Amino acid sequence: MKPDTLKSLVHRAQAGDVDAFGEIYAALRQDLYRFAYYQLSSPHLAEDAVSDCVLRAFQSITKLKKAQSVRSWFCSILLNCCREKQREKALAVSRVDPDDCENLLSKDSDLASHAALHAALEQLPDDERELLLLSVLFGYDSKDLAQLLGSKSGTIRSRLSRTKAALRTMLGEGDDQA
Repeated sequence: MKPDTLKSLVHRAQAGDVDAFGEIYAALRQDLYRFAYYQLSSPHLAEDAVSDCVLRAFQSITKLKKAQSVRSWFCSILLNCCREKQREKALAVSRVDPDDCENLLSKDSDLASHAALHAALEQLPDDERELLLLSVLFGYDSKDLAQLLGSKSGTIRSRLSRTKAALRTMLGEGDDQA
């Protein structure tokens, strides 16, 4: 979606246009779900996190100061929702064994075709998985990630590099791919 169109939709949504908010959500829906799915390792928890995110965003859309930042604003809300779901998950059950990840995969063939990646992501610490997913799925660079996560760009680049190297090792790909 073009930035001007998105900005216009945000202004309309802030003025109370529910359909405009729906269009914003429709443009971001797939990325939000993918992030939540890979972060939480559960289609049900991912759906819950995205639902919570959308509700919170809808309730506070008037608080968004920069319309052009709507994507990162949604991402920040979703990040908090995922963290809450992770805490709830940790209290409810122990971590899922990566060998059982087939049971967690969605029937969506695009996601289901990445079982090895899913299992490797599950083995990463939460903060590393979060950083990698924000970078890969949302396309944030180190500057954007540093701002979103309250860190320094250089630190983010180092952490991301180490995380990608660990993921390559888990996937048995060597050092030439990320």
